Amino acid sequence: MKLQTLIISTFAVIGLVQISEINGANILFYMVMASYSHRAPLQPLIDTLAERGHNVTFLSAFPAKTPNPKVIEFNPPKVTKYMNQLMGFDFDVYKYRKDSEQILQVWLNLPPLAVEACEHLYSDSEVLKWLNTSTFDIVVMDSLYNECAYGVAYHFKAKIIPFGTALQYPWFGEAHFGIPDETSSIPDGMTHMPPNMNFFQRIVTALTPLMWKAYRELWILPKLEEISRKGLGLKEIPRFVDMDANTSLVFVNSHWVTEYPRSYPPNVVPVGGIAWHGKVKPLPKKLEDFINKGKNGFILVSFGTVAEFTRFDPHIRKAFVNTIIKFPNIQFIWKSTFPIEEILPENVIVEKWLPQKDVLAHPKIRAFITHGGLGSIYESVLSKVPMICFPILAEQEHNAISMMEKGFGIKLELVTLKEEELTDALSQVLTNESYKRNVEKVARLFTDRPISPLDTAVWWIEFLLRNPDSAELLRPLSARQSWWVRRQLDVWAFVFIVAIVIISIPLLIVYSVSKFILKKVFGSSNKAKAKLKVN
Repeated sequence: MKLQTLIISTFAVIGLVQISEINGANILFYMVMASYSHRAPLQPLIDTLAERGHNVTFLSAFPAKTPNPKVIEFNPPKVTKYMNQLMGFDFDVYKYRKDSEQILQVWLNLPPLAVEACEHLYSDSEVLKWLNTSTFDIVVMDSLYNECAYGVAYHFKAKIIPFGTALQYPWFGEAHFGIPDETSSIPDGMTHMPPNMNFFQRIVTALTPLMWKAYRELWILPKLEEISRKGLGLKEIPRFVDMDANTSLVFVNSHWVTEYPRSYPPNVVPVGGIAWHGKVKPLPKKLEDFINKGKNGFILVSFGTVAEFTRFDPHIRKAFVNTIIKFPNIQFIWKSTFPIEEILPENVIVEKWLPQKDVLAHPKIRAFITHGGLGSIYESVLSKVPMICFPILAEQEHNAISMMEKGFGIKLELVTLKEEELTDALSQVLTNESYKRNVEKVARLFTDRPISPLDTAVWWIEFLLRNPDSAELLRPLSARQSWWVRRQLDVWAFVFIVAIVIISIPLLIVYSVSKFILKKVFGSSNKAKAKLKVN
């Protein structure tokens, strides 16, 4: 075992020496249409590339809470204003959870918002000045409706790397990335299908990516293409559908143990858990002192950067508070952007912002009450903390179902929540050791890799810099095929027709012969009867 470890370490050192030869590249991270939480899986990669001597720029609507002096932060004023208004207090995602018919509407609403964000980007004079005074080799874009970045990449003649910060989006398989269609077995994260889908559910999962293909290629991409053409002052610009097909690499924030095993071609690189890196920092004294007041540890409560507790219905908020009162020996650390109006017991502290990773890594934590965002799921797994999950929108239902299946958490419905349900769930997570054992098992499998997800992402970016002509060789042949050819529908249609013909010919022969024989037999008999009647 020691010899094996030595060999692996030696090869790792050799690999790092080779990688270190590549530095000084200009890399742009494009994250205009995204909440601040989407920054989490990108930040470690940004910081590491900057440390390795690359010139990194981060284009976003939201400034970093802890800026890296080696990273250029570019927050265009018009984009910042637009996204702050969009993500303001009036942005109530909870209403979508209350109306099941609105679940799909959440996804459908995002493309028009992305179009507006793109318009704000190109209408900003600071952006136009920046475009004319900058240069980039690679553009890494958040792939959740940030294809406006295609125009930026074309302007800089840069390579494009889409980065799926959440799960694999349903349009990935139809975005000319070459990802095979596995909708017959893998539930779609958008439509919240369960595992072991029935026939009708498989119909939905089969048609969903095709719906998105039509929506993207007939409306979204052409619209963004036209905005980019005008914004860049160009007479012509490549079709964004073609630029979609020419992406150099695709990063997906996914791992088989927390989701489902998938088949990826060489140009698609899973980097699930990339946000977990480095040493855990001590908590601020205020939080440490608060935790030490409790007799039985503490529980973290956070619903992310978009879903806020203050927007929940009054009876739901009451259920939460009444449940907490039943656990006086446990401290509760609660992240809430807006003040909580309810009177909270002394074992609760509310903070506008928390170093979530450091809080989850604290040895006295017992559980995590969360909305089920993928970043929170990964951080909780890596900290070996069981969860109680209240999915609200997007892929959170998908994440919660997978978590529940693997037995390291409990999924509850926020809209119909009863106080007794939350009380029972908390009791189960605190007393049933199976949740802790299961999350430890998942964490062990999640981290047992030949190379960390962060190092994987860094290696592939620098591989692309060392080998700029490699993209076409990495991309599978299926990336250029039509959707029906990839699924071999034309082949199966031909086989079906041939089978029908092969089966039909003998039947037709039998039918014709039988008809001829019957005609001869009954025809002769009828003639004989006719003669008898005449006589």
